[in-house]
Amino acid sequence: MTGTLEIIVLGISLAIDACIVAFSYGLCIKPWRLNNGFKIAMTASFFQYIMPVLGWYMIWVANEGFSDYASLIDHWITFAIFFVLGLKIIKDAHTEDDDEKQAPKTLSLWVLLMIGIATSIDALAAGVMIFSQNTPLYLSASLIGAITFICVMVAYQLSRTLRQIPTQILETGAGIVLIALGIKVLIEHTFV
Repeated sequence: MTGTLEIIVLGISLAIDACIVAFSYGLCIKPWRLNNGFKIAMTASFFQYIMPVLGWYMIWVANEGFSDYASLIDHWITFAIFFVLGLKIIKDAHTEDDDEKQAPKTLSLWVLLMIGIATSIDALAAGVMIFSQNTPLYLSASLIGAITFICVMVAYQLSRTLRQIPTQILETGAGIVLIALGIKVLIEHTFV
């Protein structure tokens, strides 16, 4: 039971970044559609499932050497992705004309891929934890993925409540939140 409770807490903590991203994109994608939240949730939960599995197998194959190397660069990759996504949202908020602001925005496959990778890099380390605690790998990864899906859908749905605020302010705020999230990840891994 303790292992399951630890995996649930781990799943919730791993889902937080994906929730923030889903909430941010929910604020700036026009028109707001539930299927966009579903796309983000599916992508984030897939990557939150696959990354612990990859982390488990990497540590199984390479043992401690790879874990040390991965911990040196994972936060830089996450920071760079969030920074680029945030800047893109801010730039789009200030450069589009009124006709383009009325056009529907979509989540491209590339953006979804970047969201999936950026929000799940820490889940590689979860694979190391699952390995070291001899917790069932696929059950743990499935639980993490399911928790992420639910949390992201809730966060995306919550974004709908703030839709009355002007688009440029929402998009700029969403971009700043993504950049701040990247900086937070960088600070946590560099100074803590």
